[in-house]
Amino acid sequence: MRKLFAYSYFIGDPEQQRQFFAEGHPVVILTQAFGLIAWLCAVGLLLALGGNGHAQALLGAPGMLISLLMTVRARSLTQLIVTGVLGALTTAVAFRLFVDQCAQPVFWVLPIGVAMALAAAPVFSGLVNYIGTAVAIWLILAWGNFPSAPGQLDFYLALVAVGGSLFIGIYLNIYFLTLRVRNFRARKELTTLAFKDSVTGLNNRRKFTLDARAAQQLHPELHFLMIDIDDFKKINDTLGHDAGDEVLKKTAAVIGRLSAGHLCGRLGGEEFGVVFRGDLAAACAFAERLLHEVRAAHLPVRTVSIGIAEFDKQADLSVSYRHADQALYSAKHAGKNCYIVGSPQRALT
Repeated sequence: MRKLFAYSYFIGDPEQQRQFFAEGHPVVILTQAFGLIAWLCAVGLLLALGGNGHAQALLGAPGMLISLLMTVRARSLTQLIVTGVLGALTTAVAFRLFVDQCAQPVFWVLPIGVAMALAAAPVFSGLVNYIGTAVAIWLILAWGNFPSAPGQLDFYLALVAVGGSLFIGIYLNIYFLTLRVRNFRARKELTTLAFKDSVTGLNNRRKFTLDARAAQQLHPELHFLMIDIDDFKKINDTLGHDAGDEVLKKTAAVIGRLSAGHLCGRLGGEEFGVVFRGDLAAACAFAERLLHEVRAAHLPVRTVSIGIAEFDKQADLSVSYRHADQALYSAKHAGKNCYIVGSPQRALT
């Protein structure tokens, strides 16, 4: 509950904000549009019944239209909250102008206020924002139009209507906020399951391939490093799969740490990949450091072999994979614990 109320005072990290905005944007637009349509129907009814002062009632239209346009053009959660508040307040002002032209304004204030207070509940991601807006709606509508005779039944019924709408609105706001938070966490977990390797925590082959294809078109100079743990089958056969998993995790931790700023992932089995942004000399220096760090991370010492290939931007990604795999094959036959640069091929230790 304490974590839930924390969301009442701030709107989450950037990733949460993006998802909350995507989910809330159409809801706020539809809510404001429905308020505008309801107001038009009410004013139309007033005109049809020959009410006086309809010109004053129409003064509420510009504010609602402007706030609706601002909501449509909103591009962030912060902007959406601001336009949501403006939309609620301008709608309340428009209905207040309408109510003032009616013969029995008290009769109209309560149903309109209850409807607006409840309709605003799912609009806001923060409880404080909602409470402030709902109270402002009631003040705009009821100021001067509230039953002013304490002790009378209609006064207490009006209090019940106002208090009940606020409490139900608070409950709905918390409920919708809880759904948004749970939805965000569920999507994040699904993304992790879909794109992260469960053993090492690195990108899996699917995610690595998707990002590598994107990088292939964006960056001018890329090199692909295919990394394979030496004698991994022997480790599994002699020490067991738990020991093999430990070697995978330690090796992945080294690759992930050294690859900060570069794309890396587990391609499957004991194979890893790195898309290195930089020239060949920098890629070779990276490979040399990786060989050293992997040896230092294991006791007893474990080693890796590395094949390096320049990304071919004119060919499918599989071509660069194949060139790196051929270079890795050469590194294995050159004695392991080394890297080979494909085309031209030379062994370096």
